Amino acid sequence: MALQALAATLWYWVLVRPSWARVLLVAACAPVFVAVANGTYLSALPSRFMTEPDTVSDLGDWKTVCTVPDMELAQIRSATRSPPDTSLARAGQAWLRAKGEYAVLSMPGCQTRLIKEPGVATPVDVHFIWPAGVYLLKSWDNKTGQTHWWVGNGSLRPLSRAPADPRFGTPVLSNDGNWVAWVELIPDGTKHRRVVIQSLNDDRAHLVGIPDQNRSAWALLAADIERQELTFYEHTYPSGLSSLTVLGLDGERCGQPIVAEGVNAQFTTLLRVGSGWVAWDATQEAGEPYRVAWSLASGRRTHHTLKGRGITAVEVDPNGTYIAVSETNAIRDNYVKDAVYVLRASDGKEIWHRNLPRYARSSLAFLGDKLFAYTDSDGAHSTVRVLQIPE
Repeated sequence: MALQALAATLWYWVLVRPSWARVLLVAACAPVFVAVANGTYLSALPSRFMTEPDTVSDLGDWKTVCTVPDMELAQIRSATRSPPDTSLARAGQAWLRAKGEYAVLSMPGCQTRLIKEPGVATPVDVHFIWPAGVYLLKSWDNKTGQTHWWVGNGSLRPLSRAPADPRFGTPVLSNDGNWVAWVELIPDGTKHRRVVIQSLNDDRAHLVGIPDQNRSAWALLAADIERQELTFYEHTYPSGLSSLTVLGLDGERCGQPIVAEGVNAQFTTLLRVGSGWVAWDATQEAGEPYRVAWSLASGRRTHHTLKGRGITAVEVDPNGTYIAVSETNAIRDNYVKDAVYVLRASDGKEIWHRNLPRYARSSLAFLGDKLFAYTDSDGAHSTVRVLQIPE
């Protein structure tokens, strides 16, 4: 309001007694006026009304086991029998990336191994992995407008039958690494969808219908062929609830869904941990803090971030004892820095904390029950740090 009043006063001053001197003076003031207006809107007002100061200093003296310079942790979905979202941690593995290349970090020993990639000119991304060594690669050809998929398992080969439309979600590997599953339209004109489960070793395939598509949105998360179960993220429109739902290969529901309560979760912000879960807000109203909620064997709680922060990543250790959170600037406040911290699931208390430069957007991983890794940054270079969790 003050800036608007000042602008009106300047224009009135010029128009009442116009002269070249007054016009030139106003023109000279314009850059200063714009700079002050932008600074007020982008920094001063958010800092005053939409953010909270971060008064937490570095906390916890955890021993550094090893570091991997010039790389960062890659957050990739993985498959196993149960639970599906901590399989890499149980295997003592984490995936890394740098300059378009991917590598597997294995503990103990802090060994890294580059994975095989197809020799194509287009960028390649890893979209799904199985801890025993199978992974799915995707590339997009801008010239032809086509998506290509490969499966890696020692060697690298294209999928014999690839998903027709990537808009329906990323394909998933089965828990045994022998099948790949994806969602596609049923070719009957109804716009309903089904799951295709294709063998990686022969021509066998299963087709599974998805129920209640008018009432719910579905995203395929995992496939267990031995148990004949498919795990979905389901968002029910009437109730607005998000849950993990299991369907049999006959399309019927199995057991009760796991409902994520207290947060605005999406399929990328909901983790299953045994019979429990960890979820966090995918979006939030401006000025409102983001929330992380969990229901685990060790406790059921909700954690609020500081206002003005968004959530880059959340990870949980295989036993559900610790929850790691990575925060970043959500409203472009130049005074807000990133942070990574670890909460104790039983009481929500913060037991380890590191402040990072602005827009570091650190990714996280647990490697087994006693190791925690995060992407550190000095503003120019990234380093993966593996820490020992104290007893």
